[in-house]
Amino acid sequence: MACLEEPPEKRYPLANLTDELLVEILRRLPIRSLCRFKCVSRSWRDLISDRGHRKKLPHTLVGFFYKSLNGERSPCLAHHFTNVTGKGMPFIYPSFSFLPVCSSDVIPLDCCNGLLLCRCFQPGPHDSDGNRPFHYAVCNPASERWVMLPDGSWASGEVRTARLGFDPAASSHFHVVEYVEDEYEYITGVDIYSSKTGSWSSSESEWSDNAMLCDGSRSVFLNGIMHSLVLRNEIVAVDMEGKRWRTIPRPPSDEFGFIRQAHGHLLYFDMDQNEANKLSVWILEDYSTDKWTVKYKISTLGLFGGKKLRFDFDYQVIAVHPECNLVFFVYGWDNTLMAYEMDRREVRVIRNLGHDSNGPYLPYVPFFSDSLAEEH
Repeated sequence: MACLEEPPEKRYPLANLTDELLVEILRRLPIRSLCRFKCVSRSWRDLISDRGHRKKLPHTLVGFFYKSLNGERSPCLAHHFTNVTGKGMPFIYPSFSFLPVCSSDVIPLDCCNGLLLCRCFQPGPHDSDGNRPFHYAVCNPASERWVMLPDGSWASGEVRTARLGFDPAASSHFHVVEYVEDEYEYITGVDIYSSKTGSWSSSESEWSDNAMLCDGSRSVFLNGIMHSLVLRNEIVAVDMEGKRWRTIPRPPSDEFGFIRQAHGHLLYFDMDQNEANKLSVWILEDYSTDKWTVKYKISTLGLFGGKKLRFDFDYQVIAVHPECNLVFFVYGWDNTLMAYEMDRREVRVIRNLGHDSNGPYLPYVPFFSDSLAEEH
């Protein structure tokens, strides 16, 4: 008697689910599981990578890229990634083995919404200023896809600071902004690379003549605008076509600070004017009128167990969680990574990164795409 074969819908019950139902199921999974499920089948991979479904799938902070320098090993430079929980296997293995250069020749510069901007040094002699030739690479660490940017045009004696801009909710294209600086480190203009055109464009600065980037500060890409803090106690902003230039006064404070973003708003952190052991967290509530409002005050005495630590010397604010009011700090000789919940005023130690660890500590929110070509 011949065996009756079960119909396909009974053998493969998931085949009966619509794409909408599958997305509703997948969006409830942890990000690591979601990445693994891209390997189930080609249809699942396409479903998860589909641009129309990305907004529904989880996009949250999973960890931080950083590096360490140790002269007792070879090479002395090593790349690292730590999960935001401080536990388990790293979400990303930062060997950068997928890039066409040695790992020790890769320098991560900036991270924006799942893409990473790196400087990749090339074999060749140093120039008269002692610099090695290099290319910029923009990569997606989750998919290990990358694109090497065409060379810019650095003049002798120039200094350049590069930043990455990418917002998949608004556009599928990314931009790289180079701040062109003269020998005194004043900004003279910007060069902007567009993945849409595959080329660089140059614009002369329309900011004040003595705008100078704050050393070691990070920029914020928000609403298609690149924001950067300058030493004149201002925030300079430029759009990705180099047509709209703006200067935003920082909050009324005598102390140096830095900018971050959360919940679609620009944030500014600085030392409280009246209490040296408190951080003020300002929010730019009205972009059109430059209205800043104090959102939180963080007691650093409570944060660091009563220790009187110096702002931006003994500790750094490295990130603000994009979805909840969590601030991440690195402090102490062992570079202890910790999180502070501003609403509950709760602090949690994540892990020691090691005394030889170095920034920039780049927060990483994975972007689900298998091809960088798809992104630009």
